[in-house]
Amino acid sequence: MDQSFNKLMIDFEEDDNCGYFPIQVFETQSEPQTAALITIQSIRENAEPQEIVGWCSDNGGMPCEVTAVLVGYSGSVQAAMIHGGDEGIRLRPTSSDSPWVLGSNDQIGESYLLLQTSVKLVYS
Repeated sequence: MDQSFNKLMIDFEEDDNCGYFPIQVFETQSEPQTAALITIQSIRENAEPQEIVGWCSDNGGMPCEVTAVLVGYSGSVQAAMIHGGDEGIRLRPTSSDSPWVLGSNDQIGESYLLLQTSVKLVYS
């Protein structure tokens, strides 16, 4: 069985959402799934579910589509990568009612996330 893979290149200049991130290249191992919003049950030390949007530089910064795809990571390990717009992604707790803005105290910006494939993603 011949399965062809695509390469996904992540490269960020310094911006207000996430800092400079040098070029990283990943081999995709699934079809990407894109949505307006992805929710995950927990990440890192935060046990509260998180909402994730892509972040684009349009109009001084605004939400855009977010994408999840399986990628090869560190040799033979597979991971779920969540990536967004030209300025990365933004995360906020599902309990938050704050609008998606850079100045919000309960949101953080990241270049992308790599998660274990066992993490459940909900697409909205």
